[in-house]
Amino acid sequence: MWRQHRYKMLFSLLLLLTGLLLAVNSGNAKHSNAFDALDILGEGTTLLVAIGWLGLIISSRPAGRVTEWLYYGSLLLVYSYFLDLLDEFIRYPEHIRLMSWLESLPAPVGMLILTYGLVGWHREQRAINRQLRGRELFLRDHQLIDPLTQLYGIEYLQAVLQREIELHQSQHKSLSLLVLNIDNFAGFNRRHGMAAGDTYLSRLSELLSSQLRHSDVVCRYAGDRFIAVLPNTALKQAQIMAQHLRQQLAQLADAEHEPMLTLAEMAVQQHSAQAALQQAATVMAQAKTAGTVKFQPS
Repeated sequence: MWRQHRYKMLFSLLLLLTGLLLAVNSGNAKHSNAFDALDILGEGTTLLVAIGWLGLIISSRPAGRVTEWLYYGSLLLVYSYFLDLLDEFIRYPEHIRLMSWLESLPAPVGMLILTYGLVGWHREQRAINRQLRGRELFLRDHQLIDPLTQLYGIEYLQAVLQREIELHQSQHKSLSLLVLNIDNFAGFNRRHGMAAGDTYLSRLSELLSSQLRHSDVVCRYAGDRFIAVLPNTALKQAQIMAQHLRQQLAQLADAEHEPMLTLAEMAVQQHSAQAALQQAATVMAQAKTAGTVKFQPS
């Protein structure tokens, strides 16, 4: 997620640096005996909390309109609190009102922008909950969970994928898949035993479930293949998610004998789950042949 927001972080650093330079050039440093430790502690804590909000936003949300409102609203609060803290160390001439305005005005504006972003976030969550309830009602009879990985199997995948295709086509939204293949998994089992293979599958499934979003559906499509259905996700965003997942999967293994993995992504443009899964198999075959998306966990 961080890479999607690198320009926001750069802009934020430049904004705070500009505020610092403006404060230094506008006033004079206070003597240490003029410091108020209680004010410094309170204002510093408030600033750290606001910075923490920024970190949570860019680490947990993809780029988008709602994220922009949340981020820049929080950034204005950070800017105001930052200047408020500098005020404890720098004394400004009484005739210079600019720093006072910059210290006071961004906070209420930031609160308004942040509130608007929170309303949008609430609407997003309501839409996601409606979709999840719809999928649950539609598929509640499909209690087809793989006992080893605790993921849904192929029949559930076919049903939920068909449902998502119909839903997204009616709403003109994007739908993507992530396909993960364990290369030569049968050979791994022969060399290290079925118990080692089962352990690896359990660890892999836990990592997949923890790294993908709550709205995504991860299924074990075959013995050595996993497919994740990504609702409301365009191909470009799926590629970003795949790159993030590769980085996390690289931390899975602690031994050189772990199997090679191939991860590929695709946009669903087919009108049936069967056709989409056939295309997923083709995409995976092309990825394995090209060899550009294979990686060895380490």
